[in-house]
Amino acid sequence: MSFGQSASAILDSCASAEEGNACFVGQVYGDAKPWSYYGTPVPYTKCPMRSSLPLPKAVLFDLFHTLASVPPPALAGEIPVSEILGVSGRDWHRLYYDEDVLGRCVGDICDGIEAMRRVTHALDPTVAEDRILEAARSRQRRFELGLTRIEPEILDALDRLRAAGVRTVLVSDAGADDVEYWDQSPLRTRLDTTLFSYKLGFRKPDPRIYKHALQAAKVEAKDALFVGDGGSDEHRGARAVGISPVLVTRFASMYFPEKLEERRAHVDWVFEDVVAFVAAMGI
Repeated sequence: MSFGQSASAILDSCASAEEGNACFVGQVYGDAKPWSYYGTPVPYTKCPMRSSLPLPKAVLFDLFHTLASVPPPALAGEIPVSEILGVSGRDWHRLYYDEDVLGRCVGDICDGIEAMRRVTHALDPTVAEDRILEAARSRQRRFELGLTRIEPEILDALDRLRAAGVRTVLVSDAGADDVEYWDQSPLRTRLDTTLFSYKLGFRKPDPRIYKHALQAAKVEAKDALFVGDGGSDEHRGARAVGISPVLVTRFASMYFPEKLEERRAHVDWVFEDVVAFVAAMGI
């Protein structure tokens, strides 16, 4: 079964930029539920389910902003890393994440403290070690929350896929310091195979990472779907190897709603989140 040609409809945007930016403002992270439960959710009344999906043999999932979301500092009771360090937040984010100047996501550096130190000192070599250590610890605590506090509905959706016989593979652009708490994540036991870019030495949209996932799932590209928020140009990478791409918008609409329109152009299906995606299969 080929999914690329069967996807005839793409859903409208689930939230405007203003709605996305309004999410969870002023809320405090709680103990009992995932952080994303708190605050006023993005309204999705504009985004009714209009399409159904045939059941694939395998689904490849992105991790961050798809299955899991790391809480912003304010929601986790933390100070932003750039404020702890006293450097430009825009420049720090660009070097650490956007440009990945140290090659964290391809395994060139696996020590989170050293990565923090080197990126920080590239911006300001006078930043003291105690601030670097505190910034690394703060970031680590937020990633722990993101990986261990997964929404029950997402876990249930993964369980339903498995019960239906659909193979699942995690395909994540991640540095070692991003997934230090993976072994404690409830996602770990709900996915058949996990592929982290830092272990492989290449990342999305490199075709090799998708081919590894297909081999692990023992399926052909035409029988698989790739589901993600669209970071790392992942949808175009999936399509390039023949996998039909699916965009999920809920987490992305909270952080970068302005990017959703461009990302929609590269997918066959759009759903509010993984829960809606699985529900569209009727399982």
